[in-house]
Amino acid sequence: MPKVSSRETRHPKLDLRLLSYLLTVGETGNITHAAEQLNIAQPTLSKALKVLEHQLGMPLLVRHAHGVTLTAVGERLVQHARAVRAQVVQAETELEQRRLGTTGTVRIGAGPSWVRRYLPEAVEYVLSDADGIHIEVVGGFDANLLTGLTTGDLDFVVAELPLERDGDYAFEHLTTDNLVVIARPEHALAGRSGVKAQEAMRVRWGLPPADTLAHRKLVGKVTSLGLNLPEKTVISSSHTFLMTLAGISDLLLYTTRSQMKTLEGSHLVEIDVPELMTSRDAGLIWRTGALLSPSAERVAKALKMYCSKDPRN
Repeated sequence: MPKVSSRETRHPKLDLRLLSYLLTVGETGNITHAAEQLNIAQPTLSKALKVLEHQLGMPLLVRHAHGVTLTAVGERLVQHARAVRAQVVQAETELEQRRLGTTGTVRIGAGPSWVRRYLPEAVEYVLSDADGIHIEVVGGFDANLLTGLTTGDLDFVVAELPLERDGDYAFEHLTTDNLVVIARPEHALAGRSGVKAQEAMRVRWGLPPADTLAHRKLVGKVTSLGLNLPEKTVISSSHTFLMTLAGISDLLLYTTRSQMKTLEGSHLVEIDVPELMTSRDAGLIWRTGALLSPSAERVAKALKMYCSKDPRN
């Protein structure tokens, strides 16, 4: 039997130029508009897309009277294209910083716990030991932060680790904490032992958006108990707002126990609802295959140092 060379067994390589074309079409939803953005003729773009589909052996677009939509395969390929674009932008930025002799900018996405504990200490540690470094911190919940990571707006994220971990992201575990119910000391449920979840569901709650892991975990707990979420609920993407509101009203929050160590949470207490308690793992998240800049590596290393001393956040 003749030997097949490694060259013959390789899959065809993606043409990055055609991949960028597909990305622009996917973002505009219209081949004519995409051609204008790319500064090429519309027939040329249409032909290029057909070449890409032929190379891959599957349709990427559904063409209709008002434009185009991506197939499931096309949508997935566009996600990869965004990651490639983000990596190219990061490489260009880092090389320009090296050319100018500057240390560079680090863009970090941080979950609610991290903007209050460990990340401020890590940033201060790096700033006190480096010149020319600029650090941008974007606070928010996990879903929005991962979007920023995918688009390349963030170098890395430090937040709760996703429940579903696909190949788009790489992870490094840093801390573990428990998600618990907290409220002000004057709350009717404060000071009691073994409060039933059913009773807790009868009062007002403050929750993060529905696409966050904390919200999803609470829904999972409540559903498994055959209960429904409370009717009176305040939803906010600002954890500071929720904790401030809980301090002046009878609102229950579902958050990490370490939040009571923060300035905003220091006046709140844990409500003992054993049926709703669950664990929460958090850590570093970055795009698979992405190379962190030296400055980003320094911040990540400082975070690891502080978390190793007290791995609960």
